[in-house]
Amino acid sequence: MGRRYVDFEIIKEAWNKYDLQDGTMLKARTTLQSVWLERDGTRSKHSVEVSQNQVWMCDPALQGAPDTRKHTQDQLKASIEIQRCAYTTMQYEPSEYILDDGTHMVLHNTLINIARTGLFNHAGDRIYIATITGHLNVTPAQQRQRQQWHSRQRQQWR
Repeated sequence: MGRRYVDFEIIKEAWNKYDLQDGTMLKARTTLQSVWLERDGTRSKHSVEVSQNQVWMCDPALQGAPDTRKHTQDQLKASIEIQRCAYTTMQYEPSEYILDDGTHMVLHNTLINIARTGLFNHAGDRIYIATITGHLNVTPAQQRQRQQWHSRQRQQWR
């Protein structure tokens, strides 16, 4: 079994925006940190490491006293006031990458849930808990070339 690091270029890493019913806005994006190609005999697969970035713009009416304490996951869960905050997706774009071997990767994020706690951060903004999952679509270089060829052929016949 062999494993090697795969270099990549970023095509797009857009911020996704969600407006919460309480007036707060969440901007979130997932960024690719590293990619490995793992080979096991005749099979190979890509493994990735990603990072989730979240920026919360809290409605001033929901702000409180600044709190510099670090809260544990258990403390955050115990302080949930609203288990499922209603939100509207304002902007969504998946992240896209090209690997050094021509493989195309598209990382889709799905916002599963937002919970609002009764706690505040160092700036006095309300602390929210967002549950976001990711799904990775991988198109090997050879398959991508075939898709592009078929697309060009269809355009020629129009």
